[in-house]
Amino acid sequence: MSAPPRSVRTFCRICEVHCGLVVDVVDEQVVKVRPDREHPVSQGYCCVKGLGLGALHHDEDRVDTPLKRVDGELVPIGWDQALAEIGARVRGLVDHHGARSVALYQGNPTFFSFAHTTMSAAFVEALGSPNVFASHSVDVNTKFHVSTEMYGLSLVHPVPDLSHVEMFVCLGTNPLVSQMSVITVADAAGVLQRISERGGRVVIVDPRRTETARRVGEHLPIRPGTDAYLLAAMLHVLAHEDDLDLARARRVARGVDEFVAAAAPWTPERAAAVTGIPAATIRELARAYAAADGAALYCSTGVNMGPFGSIAYWLIQGLNLLTGNLDRRGGLLVPRGAVDTVRLAGLIGLGRFDEHRTTDGRWHRVAGAFPVGALAGEITTDHPDRVRALFVTAGNPVHSVPGGELRDALPQLDLLVSVDLYRNETAAHADYVLPATDMLERSDFPASHQSLQVVPHAQWTPPVVAPLGERRTEWRIFSDLALAAGVRPWGTTAAHVLPWLDRLLARLPGRLRGRLRVGPDQVVALLLRWGRRTTLAELRRHPEGVLLPATEPGSFLGRRVATPDGLVDLAPADLLADLARLEAAEADLARPGVLRLVGRRDRRSHNSWMHNNSHIRQPDGNSALLHPDDGAARGLDDGDLVEVSSPTGRITLPVSLTTDVAPGVVVVPHGWGHAATGPRRARALPGVNVNDVIPGGPAHLDPVSGQAVMLAHEVTVERASPSPA
Repeated sequence: MSAPPRSVRTFCRICEVHCGLVVDVVDEQVVKVRPDREHPVSQGYCCVKGLGLGALHHDEDRVDTPLKRVDGELVPIGWDQALAEIGARVRGLVDHHGARSVALYQGNPTFFSFAHTTMSAAFVEALGSPNVFASHSVDVNTKFHVSTEMYGLSLVHPVPDLSHVEMFVCLGTNPLVSQMSVITVADAAGVLQRISERGGRVVIVDPRRTETARRVGEHLPIRPGTDAYLLAAMLHVLAHEDDLDLARARRVARGVDEFVAAAAPWTPERAAAVTGIPAATIRELARAYAAADGAALYCSTGVNMGPFGSIAYWLIQGLNLLTGNLDRRGGLLVPRGAVDTVRLAGLIGLGRFDEHRTTDGRWHRVAGAFPVGALAGEITTDHPDRVRALFVTAGNPVHSVPGGELRDALPQLDLLVSVDLYRNETAAHADYVLPATDMLERSDFPASHQSLQVVPHAQWTPPVVAPLGERRTEWRIFSDLALAAGVRPWGTTAAHVLPWLDRLLARLPGRLRGRLRVGPDQVVALLLRWGRRTTLAELRRHPEGVLLPATEPGSFLGRRVATPDGLVDLAPADLLADLARLEAAEADLARPGVLRLVGRRDRRSHNSWMHNNSHIRQPDGNSALLHPDDGAARGLDDGDLVEVSSPTGRITLPVSLTTDVAPGVVVVPHGWGHAATGPRRARALPGVNVNDVIPGGPAHLDPVSGQAVMLAHEVTVERASPSPA
């Protein structure tokens, strides 16, 4: 007899928005996913990717059983065998080569699961290894590093008070397509539209007139990689031409004079020569921003991933503070959330710099992880502590890390384990592939995003459906791996204690066995009780989520800044020293006649893992966008096949000529190119991997943060030679 149909409220975990969803289920089959109109924040807003979660859940290309490589092929095996063999190999490597022989790479979806983030890192750290690498060193390390230096914690990122802001300046972001990063706000493009409708001003600074810029506000084209010069010139105008009052800043920050002095050389005329933005426009923008009754500067990946992402984010934070817009209504606020993650991180020591370094001593951990651009070198080095076993969870670094060094390094590993939904380009090299659950198959609470919410709220979700096949949650996978690898039940990480405790409780008789378990939900319940703003019981009663008290202006500066003296540090030594690179690169970035590469997203895809979704009609691969004048100079017509090349490599794809792109700019979306080893539907799509032309490795990392420099590289574009018959 069929079970009655049911509808389950949950939320999406593809991006920071966490849109509310309602999932209709019949006999454990997801029949429909729809926006939740009763969600207190998203209120019926959702993008097509969230609506495709049912297709993701039922995708026939998903990994549904553990796989082991035998004679070059991945063949199904049982969980007991997989765990025993992997555990034994890990234990042997640690015993013979030390704990640093084991490493972990966390992909982007890791950080949208509280349980996954917690237990995957705890697994390698319980073994004694600091070798955690993460995807945030490809797109957001600059922000994490700067926040740690300025505010004392990597997770402090003031968010714009978008309901009251009068002037909002966005650099390197396209909310209409990709929402906004390191901030939780639903329907970001609609929110920006409402700023304009109430008489406010929105300025989009980008090398391309994006979909957002075509819909709202004004567009300010800028040369790729030069945002830091614009921001330095804005600071110059306010501090050296207009005599900005710095008294308030001096009460809440140190290093004010050094910060202001850093902008002294960068007049608007000098910045105009490199940014392409007229000096008069720079002055007007700076003065309008300072004069507005509530303003915010905000940047996203289009700045983070450039050559001066750390300097740019530092300048943004400093400008917001000096103009009195930090910690004020209509400016930027630091939310608390259901769990005050800022306070919690300070108490338990998360989010700070630590003593760990890569084996060459060059790179430190940012937000608990080394830069992935250094991972290939940690595998191939002849250092006795080189990485010999790598666990990759919810990630595809072979595809998403530029340059190809990591792909070439993987064969030198003794063990590679992929924990994922699909057999992706990285899993093609794996010794074992372990099937993970998707977001509909697990409970969750967005703990890591509590301090980023424009509208504070809380929501917990139960599993919507039971896992298909032999899929397991990452929490359980890494707990079981810890036990299999012989991690002892004493120590400081979750993997030391919780798997052993849960195993002990599972041996209790009768009903106690099911009632007394230790897992992520129990941890969430404790955290919520500590936060004292809601409880897990209340969230169970209100599956659509609950609103929390609004963030109060004046609740951060002088109260919650996590530096040792409670003051914002406006003059970190490494950022001041890095200013020399601005001068060194100035002439090169100002050269005329050069084409520079930038990226973009498509609203129907997300990084490298959404192209197999049957619910989403994908575009026919990716294409290069080019200004018509640049096309004419190269004899190109719209739709021609072109070759985009650099000293690193070359790709061939169609060109689209458009005046939306500034002259001197080439735009190519990332995440494409699965023809060789991706899942079947993704393999059938045309498209190429832009990372094949982006240089990688330590030489192309931001020297401050370890962020991979993904944008503003010089490339050539020419008509592709005909392929031989």
